Amino acid sequence: MVKKIIFIEDEEDVRNAVKYILEAENYEFYGAVSGPEGIAKITKYNIDLLLLDIMMPGMDGFEVCRAIKSEPSIDLPIIFISAKTDATDIARGFALGADDYIIKPFDPNDLVTRVRRVLDKYDRRQNNYPPV
Repeated sequence: MVKKIIFIEDEEDVRNAVKYILEAENYEFYGAVSGPEGIAKITKYNIDLLLLDIMMPGMDGFEVCRAIKSEPSIDLPIIFISAKTDATDIARGFALGADDYIIKPFDPNDLVTRVRRVLDKYDRRQNNYPPV
């Protein structure tokens, strides 16, 4: 089954680059420019993985993560993709429930590897398979 991934990112160039990378790996890609738009698409399209920028106008990525994790009907892994490199920001992302944190600029192969790893880990947890 094709995995559905959404990237909430206000910068179109970055969103399009990730779209290109992930579609080349046969993922179904959805983009959103804001937190509220992304949250609506998560439930509408039954998304499997959320990629999330932090620095966005209005609702920032930390607020989006908090909203997603507090909603019992939504259970999906989250990977932050951010230019924020400070250890406190990274720690805050993990404390809010992120499964990974990728620093911009990133290597496309690293992105794909991390996406696969997080999706595999999540699938194993959902299906109660032992870790590899």
